[in-house]
Amino acid sequence: MKRQRVLSFFSLKQLWETPHFVFLTVMLLCGALAGSFTGLRSGQYQGALLEQLAGQMTAQLQDTSWGFGVRALVGAAAWPAAAILMGRMRISSLFLSGLCAARGFLAAFSAAAFLSAFSWSGLILSLLTGGLSAILTIPCLLLTCTACFLASQETGRRGKTYWYALLRYRSAVVCCLVFSLLGGILRIPAGILAAKIGL
Repeated sequence: MKRQRVLSFFSLKQLWETPHFVFLTVMLLCGALAGSFTGLRSGQYQGALLEQLAGQMTAQLQDTSWGFGVRALVGAAAWPAAAILMGRMRISSLFLSGLCAARGFLAAFSAAAFLSAFSWSGLILSLLTGGLSAILTIPCLLLTCTACFLASQETGRRGKTYWYALLRYRSAVVCCLVFSLLGGILRIPAGILAAKIGL
């Protein structure tokens, strides 16, 4: 019996089988859909602005100092950290669903805008500067938001505080934070590659 509890402690299954995970995934997809349409329209009308932004991005990628790596790691860890803090707020369900929608919007907007403005080279730029790392960071954000959502709902039951309730999902949160940081590390070689091929 004790062994079964230890094994279930390290399982993420208890998070992605909840309706909360499904709801937050739908919110992320709604944000991605809105970001796609907005990005395609802005790419048609704001081509000069996007060209300037792409130039700034490639210039930053050519910077081989520690600054780019630190920014990539901080950017990757900021999303799950924001989810943990938002779960502590009074209307945490609204903030957490808004965070997932915003993440989906930003990921889809950048890809769609660069695709519309620069065709396939713009899409490759978007993938190398953030799209590949999003394969790791977005599922981690969804799982972290789900854990925070469930912990906020358990707050107040039997005198539980938010932080005490979140301890139940500590293995999932720590695992997601580690994988988010790995996603941030993945941005470094992908960004260097984007700078080298001159996108």
